[in-house]
Amino acid sequence: MKKLNQKSFDYPIVIRRVANDLVFSIPDIGYFKHIPLQSEKASTDSSKSSISSKPSKSAILSEDLIHAAAEQLENAWIHIDKHLENKKWLPDASTFKQSLQKAEEDYSLPEFVVKLKEHMSVSENTVRREIKRGQIQCYQTEGGHRRIPCSELGHYLEKCKTKRADADL
Repeated sequence: MKKLNQKSFDYPIVIRRVANDLVFSIPDIGYFKHIPLQSEKASTDSSKSSISSKPSKSAILSEDLIHAAAEQLENAWIHIDKHLENKKWLPDASTFKQSLQKAEEDYSLPEFVVKLKEHMSVSENTVRREIKRGQIQCYQTEGGHRRIPCSELGHYLEKCKTKRADADL
């Protein structure tokens, strides 16, 4: 399993005008929020009739719209942070997962190492490397722990014996 090293700025926030709405979206997460805009006709009419230093309330870039846009942008970043808190781990695609038969028991990695040490001298890291190479078949639980079927102990010992026999010849 790989830990995500992403931050809220890794997700693009798209701000787009669609018809009479300003749309804030984060396509990667499926987040969409709409802010309604005033019609352009009303904004051009009001800008012609009143010429003052203050922007009119119905203008497209009114202060209310700017505040609403800033608030939506802040909400989008908060939404991304919450998403990242809930999705801390991604499964590693190369992990071998296998369903076990109901009658067959399985070992955790430390239990498997103890059973294997009865027959040969190995460390836990050696077993991990053998799992990574595919010499020992295992599966991972939803919590990320490795479980090794009991039958793999016999299979692995046989593989080791044949390697030794081939090396002696």
